[in-house]
Amino acid sequence: MADALLSVVLKQLASAVETGIQRELSLLFGGQNEAENLATTLTAIRSVLNDAEKKQVKESSVRVWLEELKSIAYHLEDVLDEWNTRISGPKIDRKLKHFPRTKSVRLISLCFCFNRSVAYRDIGVKMESIKERLSRVAIEKDKFHFALEGKSREESERLETTPLIDVSEVCGRDSVKTSLISMLCDDIEDASCPVVVSVLGMGGMGKTTLAQLAFNDEGVDEHFDYKIWICVSEPFDKTHIAKMIIETVMWSGWSNLQKQLQRSVGGKVLWSDSQKELQRSVEGKEFLWSDLQKELQICVEGKKFFLVLDDVRTDDFRQWEPIKIPLKSGAVGSRILVTTRNERVSKMMEATFILPLGNLSPEDSWTLFGRLAFYGKSREDRDNLEVIGRRIADRCKGLPLAIKTIGSLLRSKETKQAWKSVLDSELWELEEVEKGIFASLFLSYYDLSSPLKRCLTYCAIIPKDYNIEKNALIQQWMAQGFLASSRSVEMEQIGEEYFDNLAMRSFFQDLAVDREDPRVVTCKMHDIVHDFVQFLAKNECFIMNVDGKKKSKWDHLHKETHHLTLLGQMGQFHPAVYRLKNLRTLQVLQENTSTIPRDLFHCMTSLRQLDLSHTNIEELPSEVGRLLHLRKLNLSSLNLVQLPDTVSMLYNLQTLDLYCCRLLERLPSSLRKLINLRHLNIKETDRLSILPQGIGQLYNLRTLCKFIVKGKGEGCSISELKYLNDLRGDLEISGLENVMDIDEASEADLKYKEHLLSLDLVFALGAKEVMEKVIEAFEPPPNLEVLQVYDYGGSSFPNWLTLLTNLKDLKLLSCVNCERLPSLGRLPSLEKLLIGHFNSVKYVGLEFLGLDPVAERKDSTEPFIAFPKLKELTFRFMVEWEKWDLTSSAHADSCASSSSSNVSVTMRNAMPCLQSLSLYDCPKLIAVPQDLILMPPEELAITRCPIVEQQNINNASIDGFN
Repeated sequence: MADALLSVVLKQLASAVETGIQRELSLLFGGQNEAENLATTLTAIRSVLNDAEKKQVKESSVRVWLEELKSIAYHLEDVLDEWNTRISGPKIDRKLKHFPRTKSVRLISLCFCFNRSVAYRDIGVKMESIKERLSRVAIEKDKFHFALEGKSREESERLETTPLIDVSEVCGRDSVKTSLISMLCDDIEDASCPVVVSVLGMGGMGKTTLAQLAFNDEGVDEHFDYKIWICVSEPFDKTHIAKMIIETVMWSGWSNLQKQLQRSVGGKVLWSDSQKELQRSVEGKEFLWSDLQKELQICVEGKKFFLVLDDVRTDDFRQWEPIKIPLKSGAVGSRILVTTRNERVSKMMEATFILPLGNLSPEDSWTLFGRLAFYGKSREDRDNLEVIGRRIADRCKGLPLAIKTIGSLLRSKETKQAWKSVLDSELWELEEVEKGIFASLFLSYYDLSSPLKRCLTYCAIIPKDYNIEKNALIQQWMAQGFLASSRSVEMEQIGEEYFDNLAMRSFFQDLAVDREDPRVVTCKMHDIVHDFVQFLAKNECFIMNVDGKKKSKWDHLHKETHHLTLLGQMGQFHPAVYRLKNLRTLQVLQENTSTIPRDLFHCMTSLRQLDLSHTNIEELPSEVGRLLHLRKLNLSSLNLVQLPDTVSMLYNLQTLDLYCCRLLERLPSSLRKLINLRHLNIKETDRLSILPQGIGQLYNLRTLCKFIVKGKGEGCSISELKYLNDLRGDLEISGLENVMDIDEASEADLKYKEHLLSLDLVFALGAKEVMEKVIEAFEPPPNLEVLQVYDYGGSSFPNWLTLLTNLKDLKLLSCVNCERLPSLGRLPSLEKLLIGHFNSVKYVGLEFLGLDPVAERKDSTEPFIAFPKLKELTFRFMVEWEKWDLTSSAHADSCASSSSSNVSVTMRNAMPCLQSLSLYDCPKLIAVPQDLILMPPEELAITRCPIVEQQNINNASIDGFN
């Protein structure tokens, strides 16, 4: 984690040198040479951090050294961040001068009216103190004799697994073992050779144990010619793996020959040190890879082998492919069994079967625990310790490694008090922990990149069993500066990749996916993993539960605590909180908190994230503007009427979350100053009826859930959307009746906002002709998947509506002047359609399906399928609708004869995927189309349509009667 922090600091340092002029650099660093010397020192320290982070688990002196280093790095990051903010302020002011501004949107300069030279000198004083501390840390580094970055001593000494296992210690895996053996031994038609089977699960789940059970099964032994077990080293070494396979196969061949000779001569055959000689001949000989590949191919050619690759970590196909190619020469039925913590490995190796390994049941957990913890104890001792023992076993949450570790630990503890101390202790404080319960997690952790380590340990501020919102978590990582910057890849996308990486390594569980979107929305963290990350983040991340019933551990708060979550029922802030000068995250999850003390923000000037969404505050102190470093401000669901104007001074703010602030009436008039703002969540803000001018200058916005158009002279005009082309997700544009200038409507340039997936266009009654021209100018991006149009007053729909080939969900509501429905049947991706409150529609015919009857008669060689993917169709509050006919047109009588057999046959193909048809409040509707009656959908709901309800509709369940 320290490595990632230093990496960020070095980038900021380079930026400061690049952007600062010589006089300013002298004030900050003492000159450019001093800045370069500082960077050199940091780089030298960074080169030993991998070794230091591993040693600090067992060596307290190293831990103290690392704590001081991280403290220095945090302070240095604050100073550099303040420097960049100060020098950027005047530049932003100059840019904003080019835009028109009214008197109401004036704001104090981002320089905050301070004397620049004085401010730089103050920063320079802080820098001198940091340089002195860093110099001492650099000198102390040498006494620890850290290994330089590379393969550390712990990695080279990593214990290799073997196929040997004490079956008596295996519990609860019988059914899984049966499934695995079936995957290994059953014949598979048209399968590639060899078939890859992957056992997937988090560290400590028993993947290796399960593989050992299968490897030693007698049935498996008889099924294959050769069995090979390889504990894959890290990094992935193809040469070593190839040599191990060759050696094992050759030795197995010689061993079989020895047995045959023994049977033939009726006695022993002397075979002195043959395996050692073979090993020396294979391992010691230098091979060209091409020669080794050929040897491997010859070695397994025509043989049915079973290869176990235990603990594979690399997901790079380029490393796996050179081994895979020669193994294809094996006989049909050969298997490769892979154990891994990473789902990407399974996919990379093209596994035919993936067997996720779940937790042990409570009874199996207790059985395994008892075999270890009660070993050698008397019946009386067992009875005396059973109750507390079950509580300890439950805490292991079905993780075999955790159970075995704690069980082994308790084997030597005889008294109930000793067992209770284990139950009550925080496991990460136990000396035995590193080699036991967390060993597998440490292996996964050390395998992560530095930014991923930082992202994972930050999760220590999330309460146990908490439902984690993925996007919110990514925004928190972004606020803390954990996401590596890239000009070509969005920070949010990098965050998605980080999340997916951690999820695939089983650090997250209970992944919930949106029904409409395959991406993960929420997840949880296993308790054991949570304990582990709290162990890693000790002193940095703290969760304080203050319920007033028991003494809280305020004294345990470390002065270097950087991330704090407050839980419980207390409504006041404890004095200890004010002492946390270096706090970067404050999450207040206390509903009883109704006020925020104004002086709180005087103490927490390093805050990057502030979450007050679970409090009951009704006013945000203006002092929030002092939080120079703040990146994320979560005020969702609060009863705020307005925000203080000082929010506009939060130059670094990236996320402002005001979701469900239903009483909010206005935003700060100078919100346009927040040029780093990426996410402005104002969903469900019912009373917010105007946005401040200048929103269009927030070019970094990715989320703007709602855009409100006002008339000239107040609020935002539609043209402010012109340059917000990075908007993504959902966007609602309301007040469109205020757009009277067609040229201005065109300037919104919606078609260039290619990342938008959902768009709501909300009108109010206005001039019909103007509305038709305005909506035509609002051509949305071609990737749009969801469109909703409300209160549109025109009589016809825009031409672009039928060109949205990716549209899946369409709602058209309260379009009271439309006499005909738009032609929607040719939308190839449409799955859901809702039409309601079309008060002028009396007839729905072929045009709705996108058919021209005359053209259909002329060319009917290829039957047209209307609404090819439509699954749900709903009509509601169609008060004048009388007729729905799929065989005729709403045109003049000359088209009435168009219901020829050709067209009729074509219409039998309409809506082939329809699953649900709903009709609500259509009092004049005479009949449902005959084709829909003959082939009714799975769900047919007809409510308050009295004439239709009297029809005899066979094989359909009607709401209200059968």
